[in-house]
Amino acid sequence: MSPDQDLIPLSALQHFVFCQRQCALIHLEGAWAENRLTAEGRVLHDRVDQARSESRRDLRTASSVRICSQVLGIVGVMDMLEFHRVESPHGSEHRAIATQLPGASGLWLPFPVEYKRGRPKAHRADEIQLCAQACCLEEMLNLNIDQGALFYGQTRRRVDVTFDSELRRLTQETADSIHEMLKQGRTPPAEYSAKCNSCSLQDLCQPKVGARGSAMRWLSAEIERHLS
Repeated sequence: MSPDQDLIPLSALQHFVFCQRQCALIHLEGAWAENRLTAEGRVLHDRVDQARSESRRDLRTASSVRICSQVLGIVGVMDMLEFHRVESPHGSEHRAIATQLPGASGLWLPFPVEYKRGRPKAHRADEIQLCAQACCLEEMLNLNIDQGALFYGQTRRRVDVTFDSELRRLTQETADSIHEMLKQGRTPPAEYSAKCNSCSLQDLCQPKVGARGSAMRWLSAEIERHLS
């Protein structure tokens, strides 16, 4: 269990999976810079966050839902939470996965949806962030959530995500690793790779300098290159 002041932002999970140094720069050192990709992502999230709640016969939606988990030690705001009506059970088979809603009859199945500006990625950062949202909702609503979805702005498609034991394990391990990193107060060294070119913190991070070793060795190499 984590006291409220030790809760980390939900976004830290994705930052950590993408790059541990980026996560530390943002959430430990308070660094931030924006580029075209982050700006486009912010605009997409703003549009979703400003959307009004929707009510239809078998669907309820709510945007900008505040969530937290003491187990994971995270807090944040999720993009979209859908509730899908399920048939009122004669027994209790739905009560472990569905909940009641104020002013609505029957039981409703929570279904978290996260919006991303790009397309599906090779790593699992988006899935881990979505799974963390589900874990928060499970803890807050005292029920089980099996699935959610990622909506990608570039492809304009949803990708369903199943919260299986492996994804849940990765989510817990990621949260634990971030808490440990912040507790130690150490920013990992830079390691340059192709993904650095899309990072808005590239100028602050200086990954090519870190990849060559110390700044002094990098400067010496630059002087030698220009003098030769």
